[in-house]
Amino acid sequence: MAPSTEGMEDRISDVEEVKLLEDVKDKMEDGVVEPPDWLPDGWIMEVRRGDDGALYRYYISPVSGAKFRMKSEVLNYLFSEIDEHFIEARESVARSMLVRSHEWLPKGWLIEIRAGGRNMDKMYKFYVYSALGVRVFCKEDVLLYVKEMKIANCDTNGQCDTNSRDNILAEVEFNPFGLPHGWVKELVYRKTLEGIRKDPYYTDPVNQYVFRTLTSAVRYLETGKVTKRAFFARTSVHELYNFEKSAKLHECLRKRLTKNVMTDTTHATPSRPRRSKSVEKINLNEKKLCPYEDSNTSTDLDSPDENQEIRKRSLKAKGKEVYSYKTIRRPRGRPCKVAKETDGDVSREKE
Repeated sequence: MAPSTEGMEDRISDVEEVKLLEDVKDKMEDGVVEPPDWLPDGWIMEVRRGDDGALYRYYISPVSGAKFRMKSEVLNYLFSEIDEHFIEARESVARSMLVRSHEWLPKGWLIEIRAGGRNMDKMYKFYVYSALGVRVFCKEDVLLYVKEMKIANCDTNGQCDTNSRDNILAEVEFNPFGLPHGWVKELVYRKTLEGIRKDPYYTDPVNQYVFRTLTSAVRYLETGKVTKRAFFARTSVHELYNFEKSAKLHECLRKRLTKNVMTDTTHATPSRPRRSKSVEKINLNEKKLCPYEDSNTSTDLDSPDENQEIRKRSLKAKGKEVYSYKTIRRPRGRPCKVAKETDGDVSREKE
């Protein structure tokens, strides 16, 4: 009886698999134990196997958690000194009362500032989870919703309307995505003739610079250069919204409600195309010299022929003659020849 080879084949395949796993493990361990010399101390290097079976190295910053695959990317990141900005931002957060007092706020929640009061002279703070449309009035209500999924009523004694968006002043987000810890994003609401306008502002916790776009804020972190549109706010976001429930409306926030507000008696004027100064001057002269154009009821005006001559002289600008729709143009070409009278013709007329 021939010996069975099924178990032997299984045993051989298991041995080969063990050897293969050991080789891979050795390579992984070598990759972790022996990081490149140029990698700074404290940085983490991970080695992972891709879908194609190849091994890939990842370099991770211990400060920001940024992950890179190439040496050039790591060096550019180091030269940009972004890690230093992260460290400075963390130190500034410890000194910032606004951010520190809201560290308990769960991720994804925002602060909503609304105007209220009998004379719209107060501002109210709400906590909003926009993903599910949840709005509560205090810290206890937020924690209640997180733990028990119960929504408490926003009781302001009828002093602040939460059903309309007309009285929203701002939405404040802490630690926005793509920026170091401690940055604050403020979405400002303003009333205009076209409706409600929303403008984002990003505040640096270290130097208190305010940037208009996320791109300019990231460029500042990478290069240290401040864009032309960046500025220092007279009243920082930390001073404006560092209150609980309600406070007196700040003067700078009052302007957001009253500037360019459309009322029932206000009508937006249609936009006019831009015209050159020469055309405007011509039209102005024409209006001054031709007061009868809009009304033909006046009887104390000059004759039409005289006005035509005045209009022709006034419509000349910079060596070029501009014609209106009433201007009479002279015929082109040579004038017709007129036969001269002779002595014989004169004698015939006398006879």
